[in-house]
Order: sequence, then C-alpha cells, then structure tokens
Amino acid sequence: MKKTILFSILLLPLMAYSQIPVWINSFDTSDDLQGWTFFNGNGNSNQWQQGNNIYYNGTTLTYGTSGVLRYSINLVPSGTATNFSTENDWVISPEINLTGASGTITLAAYISRQRTTHTIVGRDLWIFTSTPQKPVPTVADFQAMTVDGNGNTITSPYTIIAGNTANPWPSTDLTQSAESLVDLSSFAGKKIYIGFWSNRITTGLNVQNINIDEIGIYASSFVLGTKESAAQKAITKVKENPVSESLQLQLNPVLNENSVVVSVYNMSGQKVLMAKYSKNINVTALSSGTYLVEVADGKTTEKLKFIKK
Repeated sequence: MKKTILFSILLLPLMAYSQIPVWINSFDTSDDLQGWTFFNGNGNSNQWQQGNNIYYNGTTLTYGTSGVLRYSINLVPSGTATNFSTENDWVISPEINLTGASGTITLAAYISRQRTTHTIVGRDLWIFTSTPQKPVPTVADFQAMTVDGNGNTITSPYTIIAGNTANPWPSTDLTQSAESLVDLSSFAGKKIYIGFWSNRITTGLNVQNINIDEIGIYASSFVLGTKESAAQKAITKVKENPVSESLQLQLNPVLNENSVVVSVYNMSGQKVLMAKYSKNINVTALSSGTYLVEVADGKTTEKLKFIKK
C-alpha cells in the first residue's frame, strides 16, 4: 500500500516541477537505519525504532504491514512502559548531502497516526548544518537547539504535520499516510543531519505516537560533484539492452540499493516513470524508443540510456 500511495501522490508534482530525488528512506527494513543514531534518554522500553506500522484496529493496538520509523508512548502493541512520563528520545539521520542541490528543495514525509483520537500528529525537524569545525553532530548539539538562552523550550521552524486544517488526514483508515511537505531550499549547497525528538512536554507536537512511512528530499536541480564522479570506478549498467518488458540494472557498488530511486525520461526530457529500485522494473507501458534512466540514492546520481523495443 505504501509504495502506491507514495508514487501516486508524488508523481504529478514531481513531473510538474521537474524535481529530482536527492535522498529517500522508506524504512522498509532494519538496513534502512544504517547510519542513523539513536538516543534513549530515560533508558526504558520506549524508543524510536524501525518496524511495521502500529494502529488501533477497533479492539487493540496491532501491527500493520508497512515498514516505518515509529514511536509510541506505549510499549506496543499493548501495555505501558515504565517512566514514560520522562521520555527524551532522539533519532538522528545520517548525513544528507545537498551540496549539489539548488533551486527549490522539498522534503516530503508520509506519516500516519496510531489512533483516531490522535487528531493532529507531527514532528519538529531539528536540522544541523555540517561545518568544517563540526562536521558530524552529537545528540547534545540537537538538544541545544530545543532551548533558548533562558532554558525555555522552543519549537523548530521546520515541521512535518498532518491532521490540521491545512493538511487533513486522507481518511479514517489508520493504515493510510498523509503527505507533509517542508521547504528546505535554504539548505542548498550544504550537508545536513535531521533529528526527531520524542518527549513528554505537553506543548508542541513531539509527544504523540507516530508512524513515519517514508521521507524523501527532492530538488529542482541536482548536480553530482566532480570529485564524486571521479571516485566512481564502477558505473551502473543496463544488463540487457534493448529492453523488452523489464529494465534490469546492474548497480554501481557505491549506490545504496535500499535507497535507490529509478527515474526514466523520454528524449524530450519528460519524466515517464519513477520507481524504487528492484531487479526487474516493468517498462511495458513505455513506447518503443530511446530513454534516459537516472538512478539516485541521495548521495550518488548516475544517468544512462536504454532502448525500449
């Protein structure tokens, strides 16, 4: 269900604005958490984790079938963790390289709630910009962003949110995700880390249960740096060209297979297909001709041509 929602919702806006995927994480498997940092502030059973989505089925909290990054103030699917009133848990992304990104940069998050009583669900995005003096942040760096000089809790200017008037839930089906878009254009040309916080502070969005189904960052322009290009000793190849029904790619080993998005363009520059990487990408709907295929995992982007029979 997740991939249908993601690409049916994203495809039209991406085609309209010609945005290029820079970084995507679907949280389908535990491998998708490589490079993520976790901090369990009070050491109890509650913390950020990857797994199946959680929702109330009318009788009890249960697991769904979509892989998500999730947080619940309850020890799920049932029960309550000790000391949950003092939750102070962080999860911090790996480096997201936007040095080649410019123009409009958009973060698209797909989030769902765990109960219908959770009318508004969201998370502040705490964003750390890498510098030569401090290339990699610590949890303390993110914690410092949450308070002002007087020690008062502050909110982030960047937030994913659904269930409010501007972004209502698509239905009462708790297995459905809502799309939340955040403008990150001010971070063009930088390397960033994104942190999510869960706490028991009654104001703000960071206390509620949440399933984060997928996150992607897209830019209207993305150029691979010359150093990165030179470092690629192996390149992605089309296994069988011309292509009949399935596009089969032999990926460059430097690409993170779990994060790769494949975009296909016709020779007029129109995007005609976008899909998560798989060993067999169905292209039967494409007309005969020459196409440009772009593979990107958020750090490395490659382009090559293939012929559709």
